[in-house]
Amino acid sequence: MTMLWGEFIPTDEIPFDDTGVGPFYDNGMAAAQNGFGALLGLVVVVAIAGVIFSAVVGMRKYRVLKDAGVDPLTVDAAIAAKVLRSDVLAPATPTVTPTPEKTLEERLAELDDLHARGVISDDEHRDARSAALRG
Repeated sequence: MTMLWGEFIPTDEIPFDDTGVGPFYDNGMAAAQNGFGALLGLVVVVAIAGVIFSAVVGMRKYRVLKDAGVDPLTVDAAIAAKVLRSDVLAPATPTVTPTPEKTLEERLAELDDLHARGVISDDEHRDARSAALRG
C-alpha cells in the first residue's frame, strides 16, 4: 500500500495513462507551479530594474548638486537653514504707523478750536500758542 492524498491506496489500483504517468506523479499543480515560477521571475526582474533606476537617479542628483556647488550629503540641512533664515518664517514685528506731524497751522487751528469751545482758558491758549510758535 502507498499513501496517496492522505489515504492508503493499493498501488495496483492507481490508473496510468499512455505515458505511464499516473495521479501519483501528476497532482494537477504543474500549471500552477509553472505560473508561479514565471511570476516570481517577473517580480525579480522588476525589483532589479527598480534598484538600477534608483541608483541612476541618485547618481544624477548627486552630480547636479555637486555641479551647483552644494554638498549633496547635507543639502537637506542647507535648505532647512535657508528657509528658517528667510523672512517668510520670521516672527512678525508689529508695524507702528507713525502719525504724521501736524503742521504749525493745524496745531494753531486746534488750539483756537479748543479755546473757542472753552476747553482751555485764555492763559493756556496764549502759552500753548507761544510754545507751538517756538517749535
